[in-house]
Amino acid sequence: MTELLRSSFAALSWPLLGALWLSAGCGSGGTGEPASMSEGEEIYRSEVDDGNTFTCATCHALREPADDGLRRVAHPLFDAAHRPTYKNGALTEMREAVNSCLTEWMNAEPWEEQDPRWLALEQFLDSQAPEGAVSPLRFEVVPPPFGELLEGGDAAAGRVLFDASCSSCHGEGGVGTQQAPPVGDRGLDPAYVAERVRTSGRPDSPVYEGLTGGIMPFWAEDRLSDDELRDLVAWLSRGGPADPPSDPPDVPPGDPSGCGASHPLVGATAVLEENFHDVGGIAEVIDDCTIEIRDFTFDGTGVDVRLYGGLGGNYEDGFPMGDDLLRAGGWHGETLTFTLPEGRTLDELNGVSVWCVPVGVDFGSGTFE
Repeated sequence: MTELLRSSFAALSWPLLGALWLSAGCGSGGTGEPASMSEGEEIYRSEVDDGNTFTCATCHALREPADDGLRRVAHPLFDAAHRPTYKNGALTEMREAVNSCLTEWMNAEPWEEQDPRWLALEQFLDSQAPEGAVSPLRFEVVPPPFGELLEGGDAAAGRVLFDASCSSCHGEGGVGTQQAPPVGDRGLDPAYVAERVRTSGRPDSPVYEGLTGGIMPFWAEDRLSDDELRDLVAWLSRGGPADPPSDPPDVPPGDPSGCGASHPLVGATAVLEENFHDVGGIAEVIDDCTIEIRDFTFDGTGVDVRLYGGLGGNYEDGFPMGDDLLRAGGWHGETLTFTLPEGRTLDELNGVSVWCVPVGVDFGSGTFE
């Protein structure tokens, strides 16, 4: 779940999005491949070219029970084209609701009224809907239980529930996929799990209130009960991270490489502010092509996480430095050194981010001063 992790991800606190997705693979949405598909159905099941690894089918089945038996984070879409309102009445047009998913969960640009993708998807969903008007969809984003109210769950039942729901993004057993990070056997904090499940999603959402960050969709109360949440907490809080390895980091060792030190940013530092996954440290520009991070912390989980450089906090259009930072046991106060890729200069960044590449999430970042 979404995006359980402070990392990770949600909305429904991970919501509507698709969820976060698919251990079962995002391109097909995990709902079963038909013998042939219309253009609109293909759009429903496929990633958006300018988005992340989520699809409509990641979070939304067409009908329930779904063909693959999974319960997804968001409500099914079979009647969406005939609903009078969307997002608990906040929106009146289906295209607006689709654009909310695109921009808040899929990291894609909104679709204009004449966009062929929108027209095809609209036609497909209209073909699925029953005749006549349908009732508006209502759901409630609720705060998570806390303290003793999170205790008493059944871990065995939680594992079964996880594989029947959260595995659509996190994989069976929580091993992680290209939609969401590994969460099984990591001894996650119960309060953190509950927060991710109930309130994950962009805090600046124009249609949902009370979300606490992340790209994982939140699970509304009617999609997952508090009793079920307690079972999930009981399972996900079992186990714990392995001891950090004693081997030196795989990140390129520091070499202030003789490339000169004439750029105005040389000597500037940036404090990495955590958004998710315990990211922290102090980045410093050592010379014209070298950035060092001291006291680096990161829990080592996610989906292809790298150090990115970017301008004005825009890391989606930034560039990576060094290798994937995923590591069992995480990082605990080490010093890492990164060299700018060939053809890149310090003119192309004024900050750095520990960036989850497939889903486009900033785990922690800072601006050089």
